[in-house]
Amino acid sequence: MLPEALSGFVNLFLIDMKYLHILLFLVVSKGLSAQSGNSLTLRDCIEYALQNNITIRQSEAAVENSDNVLNQSKAQRLPAITGFLSGNGNTGRNVDPFTNGIVTQTIGTNNMGIGLNMPVFQGNRLKNAVERDKLSLEASLTDVQTQKNNIGLQVAVAYLNVLSAEDLIEVAQKQLEVTRLQYDRTQKLVEGGALPETNLYDLDAQKANDELSLINAENSRESAFLALKRTMNAPLEMMFSVVKSEVPDPEVLQPATSSAAVYQTALGFLPEIKAGRIRMNAADRNIAIARSLGYPTVSLSTNWGTAYSSVARRAAGMTSSSRQIPISAEFQGQTIPLVINWPESSYTMENIPYFNQLGNNQNLSFGMSVNIPIFNRFNVKYQTQSAEIQKKQVDLQNKATEIQVKQNIDQAYIDMLNARKKYAATLTQAQALNKAFIAAEKRYNAGAGTFVDYNLAKTNLDRANTNLIIAKYDYIFRTKVLDFYQNKPLEF
Repeated sequence: MLPEALSGFVNLFLIDMKYLHILLFLVVSKGLSAQSGNSLTLRDCIEYALQNNITIRQSEAAVENSDNVLNQSKAQRLPAITGFLSGNGNTGRNVDPFTNGIVTQTIGTNNMGIGLNMPVFQGNRLKNAVERDKLSLEASLTDVQTQKNNIGLQVAVAYLNVLSAEDLIEVAQKQLEVTRLQYDRTQKLVEGGALPETNLYDLDAQKANDELSLINAENSRESAFLALKRTMNAPLEMMFSVVKSEVPDPEVLQPATSSAAVYQTALGFLPEIKAGRIRMNAADRNIAIARSLGYPTVSLSTNWGTAYSSVARRAAGMTSSSRQIPISAEFQGQTIPLVINWPESSYTMENIPYFNQLGNNQNLSFGMSVNIPIFNRFNVKYQTQSAEIQKKQVDLQNKATEIQVKQNIDQAYIDMLNARKKYAATLTQAQALNKAFIAAEKRYNAGAGTFVDYNLAKTNLDRANTNLIIAKYDYIFRTKVLDFYQNKPLEF
């Protein structure tokens, strides 16, 4: 693991940089095939993490749901079409649906039809619902980007931890190499009688300490690799190395801008700020929807239907005949009998075919309805108040977010100033201790100095070099935090 000071910085860095927009410049590489022996760049690691992170998939599922809700809102503006089909059987005393006469027999009926209803005016409720759901979809997309930024940040910090651990290994190797060289020189001096043999024992102990420091540094690198794999959601058995990024020594310069200027820049692009503004617009749409409940609504409708009855009959043919009817007439006081041939017709009845009935019994209707709310138990009032309260909550949340961003920037700015001063002081200290070590080494090799003086100078220099690496990465990280808030890419 990294030294405690750097680990503490990493934790604070993760909190402060929750919304780092790192992917704008990092996620451009193609898909990664995780095979043994790969050498991965920071971009490769982030791409792998984005492809395998469950949280991002959950956020993307939320986007799909928002898109589905939006499509549903759009569909509400379309006509509603319904069809119906029914079949019934009745026995006993019934009404003939064909003649409306009373019959005592079994009757089978069949009805079918289709209806269409189309909203014309809903107080702009449907329009506002669509606009609200568009905004909700946009906010969900912003949330996904924020989630990706979080993952990208975690991978970047873990990746840089590995780089820092490897730099500490190089320092430990150099420390061990210096001790070994000194051991070889001292051995020659001892063999020549210029130094006592006890000096070799002291250097043996120092070499053992340096070897232990190297092992600890290598163990820290393994722990850093494990943390990187966890952030990538990579399996433990996945073996790879990281591409050594050349992180130059930072220049100790005065900050080019103030924290207030950084904050104003951050307000223009941070995803959490953008999401808050989107949700404020969505809250306005909700208020408009609540108010529209008090407006009249207008809709058009049309219906078509037809029917069939099993007792429906029609005349199939006619037979003509005559019937004699006797009558009498009075003429000049006399009754004269007469016979009249009265023509008569008889009809043959038959069932009307099914499809003929469906064709003959069709009916079509058109209508328009207007619903005017008169008293709805103050529903409009309370729903409007509820929507206004929700907007107030969103506004307060946005203000809290802006305050948090301002505090994060102020903290990042102070941390950068402190890290800059610490790096400058550590750099001066390392340079001074390096000169002191060179002088002590010369005195020791010349026999004018003791091993205690030499070992103390070396230990101080080794500690200063380690602290310089930590201060270097600390200062770089702090400057990159401010670079992010100024919408600058995270580059080294």
